[in-house]
Amino acid sequence: MLVILLLPLLAILAIASPLESRAPKYNVTAMNQALQRGSPILGSYSKCSGSLCSWMSKISDNTLVKDISIPGTHDTASWDYTLVKQLSFVKYTNLIYPAPLYRCGKTSIFQQLKDGNRAFDLRVGFAPNGKDLVFFHSEALLDLNARFDDVIQGFYRFLDENPTESLLISIKDENATWGSTEAIQQSVYTTLTSPVATSYVNPSTTIASTTLGSVRGKLTILRRFGLSNGQQLGIDLTNGFADNNPSFTLTNSQQEKFYIEDLYEPLADKTGLTPNVNLKLNVTTTNILAASSKVKGRKDGLFITYASSEQAYQLLTPQLMAEGLVVPGVNQGLKSWLTSGKGKGLKKKGVIFTDFASDVPGLVEAIIA
Repeated sequence: MLVILLLPLLAILAIASPLESRAPKYNVTAMNQALQRGSPILGSYSKCSGSLCSWMSKISDNTLVKDISIPGTHDTASWDYTLVKQLSFVKYTNLIYPAPLYRCGKTSIFQQLKDGNRAFDLRVGFAPNGKDLVFFHSEALLDLNARFDDVIQGFYRFLDENPTESLLISIKDENATWGSTEAIQQSVYTTLTSPVATSYVNPSTTIASTTLGSVRGKLTILRRFGLSNGQQLGIDLTNGFADNNPSFTLTNSQQEKFYIEDLYEPLADKTGLTPNVNLKLNVTTTNILAASSKVKGRKDGLFITYASSEQAYQLLTPQLMAEGLVVPGVNQGLKSWLTSGKGKGLKKKGVIFTDFASDVPGLVEAIIA
């Protein structure tokens, strides 16, 4: 009799378990190996217990993803790119710009997740062995050991323990020095369509009507690379992604609209830090305001804002632009604008990628609010 009474309860628990459908494909040994190998980029894994670990749990299932304010990190994998690491790779990349011009953060991916970030910007290419897919920022090789598939496994691990959350993963084929662009694209595709990936990667190629409830515990891919032979993967942002542009509209292969700000080098002439920060902050807040506004005749879509920037020729590093020097940088200005300026109270801000957000306490929370 007791067994009969318990059967319905066991059935409910089975349905409720976020890992139930993944269990047959989840290889603990392979996961642990991936996390260890990927630790130079992922960082060390520990269970997330802070207030921002499950902030999406407070949002209704039927909320559209494009209507959520989502903080993210720009050039996510560059957080530990130091002069020492750059010099260790000089035989591969020769002399390039100083290391600080490539570094866009201070915290590992696992810490970025704990800090509340839910959008990540990954740039990939083949390692010098021509086989392993690793991470780059432009010509800068970021690490030789941490592979693309290791980092993707790290995202799976986070979602296993935080199934209320959903992640946006932007992927770009950044560097083809040791392999063709087509080979890079196929390697990414293979990783994200593997048997394990099917349990974690959102299969949809559209985002306009995607609800949070349908992608909890999953990755949605923002695809900034081409595919061949009719292959389909993620949200197509391949064609029309303007270079160094303060405001552009991208219409993808599914006829969805994306409203993007990506002015990563604000001023070309030698104007100094303050004018560059001011211009960057202005175009950043303008796009965020647009995300929250309804404009007659404008088709609704996903807004993407890059609050990140640098100016290589003036040696204005991403950290200088983000944090300022004597005068506040973009991040302080953005936080102030969101908490006490015209941005206060905005409910739809879109996806906002930042550099060094961890150095400005409360910035991520201000984006989420």
